[in-house]
Amino acid sequence: MDIYQYMARFKPREKTYAERENSMFYVYVHELVTNELIERQLITRKAMRFIVEYTTHGNKTRAYLETHPMASKRTANVNANKYYKRFDVYVSQSVTMYLFHKSRLELAWAIKDINKIGIDRYVNQLIQEIWKGKI
Repeated sequence: MDIYQYMARFKPREKTYAERENSMFYVYVHELVTNELIERQLITRKAMRFIVEYTTHGNKTRAYLETHPMASKRTANVNANKYYKRFDVYVSQSVTMYLFHKSRLELAWAIKDINKIGIDRYVNQLIQEIWKGKI
């Protein structure tokens, strides 16, 4: 029997996300984790957008103005510093930076863990890692 005929009997296995997509590990894991944290009401979408804007250009006032369009420039300068100290902003920044500093291989293992144990248990582990300061 030919090997190709033998292999044709079996259904081809489905590729995992890590095999299909090799450049978007961070975005995929980050989106899953932030959606779970938003569902748990630890962070908000607005706080997440603020952190993404702030890490993009490094200006708190500008990030505040982009996420709060009704604020004036004068109040944005004062409120940006207060907003930056909020708990949900702190949590979203710590998770974002922690995932950002993980290597590509660690993110691939994270995807494997998410597929294996579920996103809720993975987020619990991630919160414990951040709390203990393992970086």
